[in-house]
Amino acid sequence: MSSIPPPHAPTEAALGSLRDELKGNMFPNVHGFFAKYFEGKSWSTVTQNKWQETTSANMVGKLSVRVPDLAHLDVQVEWLAEFQTLFFGSTAGSTRVFGEFHLDTAPVTADDDDDDILRFCERARHLFKTQSARCFVHGFLVRGAMLKLWVFDRSGAYSSERLDLAQKPDLLVRALAGYTFMTDEEAGFNTFVKRLPPESDSYVTFNQRHTFRLWPELMATADYIVGPGTTCYAASTQTAGEPNTVIKFSWREDQEPTEVRLLKLAHERNAWGVIQLLDHQDLVNVADLHQEMDFPRPFANRILSCVATTPLGRPIRQFASIPELLEALRDLVRALHSLYVKARILHRDVAIKNLIIAPHRSADSPKGVLLDFNFALDLDSVRPVEPMVGSDGFMAIGILSGQRHTYRHDLESLFYVFLWIAIANDGVHDEANDILEDMPKTSRLWKWCSMDFGAVGRDKAADMSPEGFEGILAEFCSDFAPLRGLARELHALLFPMRQGKIFTGTDTDPVAVERLHDGMADAFNRSALCPGIPRLTLGVSSLDHFRGHRWL
Repeated sequence: MSSIPPPHAPTEAALGSLRDELKGNMFPNVHGFFAKYFEGKSWSTVTQNKWQETTSANMVGKLSVRVPDLAHLDVQVEWLAEFQTLFFGSTAGSTRVFGEFHLDTAPVTADDDDDDILRFCERARHLFKTQSARCFVHGFLVRGAMLKLWVFDRSGAYSSERLDLAQKPDLLVRALAGYTFMTDEEAGFNTFVKRLPPESDSYVTFNQRHTFRLWPELMATADYIVGPGTTCYAASTQTAGEPNTVIKFSWREDQEPTEVRLLKLAHERNAWGVIQLLDHQDLVNVADLHQEMDFPRPFANRILSCVATTPLGRPIRQFASIPELLEALRDLVRALHSLYVKARILHRDVAIKNLIIAPHRSADSPKGVLLDFNFALDLDSVRPVEPMVGSDGFMAIGILSGQRHTYRHDLESLFYVFLWIAIANDGVHDEANDILEDMPKTSRLWKWCSMDFGAVGRDKAADMSPEGFEGILAEFCSDFAPLRGLARELHALLFPMRQGKIFTGTDTDPVAVERLHDGMADAFNRSALCPGIPRLTLGVSSLDHFRGHRWL
């Protein structure tokens, strides 16, 4: 059993974020918890035999007697060493479980306002970040003579009832022995990912059809507990081949796989500039993981799915030169046009994280490609009321004020992608809030990220006014200063003046649709071809650096 190193002490902001994340998603004292995870298992006989061996029985008795003294560090170290001698031949492998021992005798609560509990949960979040593809994580917390066993999954955290070690000191030994002998599946590992000896390469096989070899570096991980937990690998179809595929694991709330359905529709309707679906498979859902336990209230029943798509490209923030970026943006305008006109689909989440620069294949292949169709909308199946969706920092003014999503809002979001890159030129981060961390507090972009959507909409509208937009242009970094003219041209196309005010509505006339898409694509194209545009590498600290990533 390897151990997880303690993360740095979480900041107050981190604890606040975790508190919000777990609010309503913590389930203490779940009936049936201990029986589900520790009784009637295939390894129960093995542990029982250990209990009955004379030498082992004596050691178990000795360990159990010393449980009340575990609050003392020297006793704890010696106790764990003896436990390892009893149940482990050697220490190896990935972290399977984490735990904490506390000296105080305060009762173990499950109140998400308890900072001690939140710090304990922070360890689970840290473990999920390092092992992002896991289905769930086990943890145990000893406080004084009280023991609580925990499991964390993408729907929240839940625990056993309080176990009194003063009355039954052998319970801790039994629990840790159980963690030792659990199968990978019982320990929460994603067993859809297989290993191929002797090289220990990882691979996935969809419904006994397509097999993809996973490259070791993760392309994307999730730094939270509750949520989709999106994890992406670069993959190849051949053992020695370069990666050309993305394997994405994520936990969706919808019963129907929206992304899979809409990617199929986009392909059937001949949309251009959209990732291609190769295969998919639903693996497990939270309701099945929670079987045999009695939860006090409903939980979000997320479904783990694995999706294979192509092409494998670079994030748009890792452009090799400004002309390459502009060509990618040009083709993304064309992709949005094709998606809307041919496929009758709106993307609805145009943001830096969902755009890639595709590898060059032919003169007709797109240089910019749209990813992630989890929020996409089939215009032939629109509900009377659709939820507000989008990514912080990139949502259109109309969406923030409650309008129904239109093609123009996707184009406006793409314009904001260009502005974020031109101002921050951050080659590392995808999320707007992460980009802001390295920006001056005086930047207007700080007001574009808030849960107060009305305020964000008003601030964006002010920044898109003729006077406000000059302030945005003034923030362009030096490498993008020559593109202020392009920004003004795009701004005029998206926000024409009508009756003395900028127009943020949508003109659905077919001629207007073509005019806006063609105008934006042409503006990006002319700027890409302009000899005055810098050709130097931007967007990453070093071109050699991102070429060094094996998944590129």
